[in-house]
Amino acid sequence: MSKHAATNTRSRPVFIDEDQVKQLLDWNEARYAIEQSFVSVSNQARDPVARFADQPVSSQPARTFVQAEGGVLLCMPGFVGQHRLASGSSDRASTLACKLITSFRKNASIGLPSINGEVFVFNSTTGKLEAIVEANHLTGIRTATASLVATDHLFLRPARARTPDGTVSIQLGIVGCGFQGMMHAVGFVRTQAALARVRVIRLWNRTPGRATQLKEILTEEAKKTGSNYSVFVCDTVEDCCRDCDVIVTATGSSEPLVYRSFLKPNVHINAVGAGEFHHAELAQDVYDECQVYIDHQEGARKELATLRSNIVGEVGEVILRENRPQEESLLPKPGGISVFQSLGMATEDVTVGRLVYEKYLKAHSDQV
Repeated sequence: MSKHAATNTRSRPVFIDEDQVKQLLDWNEARYAIEQSFVSVSNQARDPVARFADQPVSSQPARTFVQAEGGVLLCMPGFVGQHRLASGSSDRASTLACKLITSFRKNASIGLPSINGEVFVFNSTTGKLEAIVEANHLTGIRTATASLVATDHLFLRPARARTPDGTVSIQLGIVGCGFQGMMHAVGFVRTQAALARVRVIRLWNRTPGRATQLKEILTEEAKKTGSNYSVFVCDTVEDCCRDCDVIVTATGSSEPLVYRSFLKPNVHINAVGAGEFHHAELAQDVYDECQVYIDHQEGARKELATLRSNIVGEVGEVILRENRPQEESLLPKPGGISVFQSLGMATEDVTVGRLVYEKYLKAHSDQV
């Protein structure tokens, strides 16, 4: 843990730019930070007498929107108490942070990004600002990593437990090859050693050129990681989903793209896209048969209010109940369809923002 976490002797906050974030942020470390985020929300939601004292807790109010002349400002404050900084580490931290995002659609016409964001990391004891972290790449990784965590705990861990050598391989489908589709595909490739070997990746995008570009990126990733997977650009969503074990939908579609007839009997879907509704990408016949998992109940009550499906619970609650025989398992029924309905939440930015800050301090310890 940073020695400044308690004393905060630094005279001014550090600024960590996008290039530094890309260098500092490791996929597997981010995966653990997101697990801590999920667990903190679910542990906090429990009755106080049922909370686990050895697990983190959290506080996150509803996100707020401020309309401006040319766009909107989104504010996502949050606090995570007593979260572990790394897997296997005894070091714990309490982190107060706030992510601010602006969305100005006309920026593209003047050569600027439409969406910009920063995470502000505060000292949780004094309230003093410690770091400003540029958050475009951070948000991409934390959103993709949330899907990795959900896929692991809902689908891959049970699958590994059923194999003699404890390993599995998957065929991955990416529906929507924009920034989030790309980040998800790269995330699954970069975490193969910990999660599952990727043997095939199938890509679909409304404009095929995007899918072709992502295929080129994944071909380079295969060389960098020593992977041996095949990548196919598909003409239809049905072809993209065919025989896939894990599917990511990351589009802005307001109409259903994925139907039950496209899917294997046993498949996990990470529904990430946000069109008019958060649940627009999957057809009702998918929701009629699947089990839905979410990141936080409060967000689901508002953003999934019109969803007609079986919402089992939070991924964090699934994690909390693992290896606890006294707790009823919330795992999906074997052989069925599970869906992680990704909404995003402030605590994810809190724990990943703190991870980046801690790694920055470690890398610059000679200057501190």
